[in-house]
Amino acid sequence: MINHFLLICYSIFIYEFIRYIKLIDIIKLNLKIYQKIFKLFSFKKVSDSRKQKLILNYSNSLFSISIKIFFVIILIIILIFIINLLSRSFLSLVISIFGIIELTLIIIIYHQFRKKINE
Repeated sequence: MINHFLLICYSIFIYEFIRYIKLIDIIKLNLKIYQKIFKLFSFKKVSDSRKQKLILNYSNSLFSISIKIFFVIILIIILIFIINLLSRSFLSLVISIFGIIELTLIIIIYHQFRKKINE
Protein backbone atom coordinates (compact mmCIF):
# COMPACT_ATOMS: atom_id res chain seq x y z
CA MET A 1 0.00 0.00 0.00
CA ILE A 2 2.84 2.38 0.81
CA ASN A 3 4.36 1.69 -2.61
CA HIS A 4 1.17 2.84 -4.32
CA PHE A 5 1.08 6.01 -2.25
CA LEU A 6 4.74 6.67 -3.09
CA LEU A 7 3.99 5.99 -6.76
CA ILE A 8 1.18 8.56 -6.72
CA CYS A 9 3.42 11.16 -5.06
CA TYR A 10 6.27 10.34 -7.44
CA SER A 11 4.01 10.61 -10.49
CA ILE A 12 2.62 13.98 -9.48
CA PHE A 13 6.07 15.32 -8.61
CA ILE A 14 7.57 14.19 -11.92
CA TYR A 15 4.61 15.57 -13.88
CA GLU A 16 4.95 18.98 -12.21
CA PHE A 17 8.74 18.93 -12.54
CA ILE A 18 8.52 18.24 -16.28
CA ARG A 19 5.98 21.04 -16.69
CA TYR A 20 8.09 23.44 -14.61
CA ILE A 21 11.27 22.97 -16.62
CA LYS A 22 9.29 22.80 -19.88
CA LEU A 23 10.87 19.54 -20.98
CA ILE A 24 8.42 19.10 -23.85
CA ASP A 25 9.46 22.47 -25.30
CA ILE A 26 13.12 21.53 -24.94
CA ILE A 27 12.56 18.26 -26.80
CA LYS A 28 10.63 20.07 -29.55
CA LEU A 29 13.49 22.54 -29.92
CA ASN A 30 15.91 19.62 -30.17
CA LEU A 31 13.85 18.08 -32.98
CA LYS A 32 13.64 21.41 -34.81
CA ILE A 33 17.41 21.71 -34.82
CA TYR A 34 17.69 18.19 -36.23
CA GLN A 35 15.28 19.16 -38.99
CA LYS A 36 17.36 22.24 -39.78
CA ILE A 37 20.48 20.12 -40.06
CA PHE A 38 18.80 17.69 -42.44
CA LYS A 39 17.46 20.55 -44.56
CA LEU A 40 20.92 22.09 -44.67
CA PHE A 41 22.34 18.94 -46.23
CA SER A 42 19.73 19.03 -48.98
CA PHE A 43 20.59 22.57 -50.10
CA LYS A 44 22.96 22.51 -53.06
CA LYS A 45 23.42 26.26 -53.50
CA VAL A 46 24.83 26.90 -50.04
CA SER A 47 28.61 27.03 -49.91
CA ASP A 48 30.55 24.45 -47.94
CA SER A 49 32.06 27.01 -45.60
CA ARG A 50 28.61 28.35 -44.77
CA LYS A 51 27.38 24.80 -44.17
CA GLN A 52 30.30 24.14 -41.85
CA LYS A 53 29.55 27.24 -39.78
CA LEU A 54 25.87 26.40 -39.55
CA ILE A 55 26.54 22.79 -38.65
CA LEU A 56 28.91 23.90 -35.90
CA ASN A 57 26.30 26.28 -34.49
CA TYR A 58 23.58 23.65 -34.70
CA SER A 59 25.85 21.08 -33.09
CA ASN A 60 26.60 23.37 -30.16
CA SER A 61 22.89 24.02 -29.68
CA LEU A 62 22.10 20.32 -29.90
CA PHE A 63 24.79 19.50 -27.39
CA SER A 64 23.55 21.99 -24.80
CA ILE A 65 19.92 20.96 -25.24
CA SER A 66 20.79 17.26 -25.09
CA ILE A 67 22.74 17.84 -21.87
CA LYS A 68 19.64 19.45 -20.33
CA ILE A 69 17.50 16.49 -21.36
CA PHE A 70 20.11 14.07 -20.03
CA PHE A 71 20.23 15.80 -16.63
CA VAL A 72 16.45 15.74 -16.32
CA ILE A 73 16.40 12.00 -17.01
CA ILE A 74 19.23 11.45 -14.51
CA LEU A 75 17.32 13.45 -11.86
CA ILE A 76 14.22 11.35 -12.43
CA ILE A 77 16.23 8.14 -12.05
CA ILE A 78 17.97 9.42 -8.92
CA LEU A 79 14.58 10.24 -7.43
CA ILE A 80 13.44 6.67 -8.08
CA PHE A 81 16.46 5.34 -6.19
CA ILE A 82 15.92 7.78 -3.31
CA ILE A 83 12.30 6.69 -2.98
CA ASN A 84 13.48 3.09 -3.18
CA LEU A 85 15.44 3.73 0.03
CA LEU A 86 12.12 4.45 1.76
CA SER A 87 10.46 1.33 0.44
CA ARG A 88 12.66 -1.50 -0.79
CA SER A 89 10.11 -2.79 -3.27
CA PHE A 90 9.34 0.57 -4.95
CA LEU A 91 11.83 0.03 -7.77
CA SER A 92 10.41 -3.38 -8.57
CA LEU A 93 6.93 -1.84 -8.70
CA VAL A 94 8.03 0.96 -11.03
CA ILE A 95 9.73 -1.35 -13.53
CA SER A 96 6.98 -3.98 -13.53
CA ILE A 97 4.22 -4.00 -16.15
CA PHE A 98 1.61 -3.34 -13.47
CA GLY A 99 3.64 -0.41 -12.15
CA ILE A 100 4.08 1.12 -15.59
CA ILE A 101 0.35 0.84 -16.27
CA GLU A 102 -0.45 2.30 -12.86
CA LEU A 103 2.05 5.13 -13.37
CA THR A 104 0.55 5.93 -16.77
CA LEU A 105 -3.01 5.93 -15.41
CA ILE A 106 -2.03 8.17 -12.49
CA ILE A 107 -0.41 10.69 -14.81
CA ILE A 108 -3.38 10.67 -17.21
CA ILE A 109 -5.89 11.11 -14.37
CA TYR A 110 -3.79 13.85 -12.77
CA HIS A 111 -3.43 15.63 -16.11
CA GLN A 112 -7.20 15.56 -16.67
CA PHE A 113 -7.82 16.69 -13.08
CA ARG A 114 -5.36 19.55 -13.49
CA LYS A 115 -6.99 20.58 -16.78
CA LYS A 116 -10.41 20.70 -15.12
CA ILE A 117 -9.12 22.85 -12.25
CA ASN A 118 -7.32 25.32 -14.54
CA GLU A 119 -10.31 25.92 -16.83
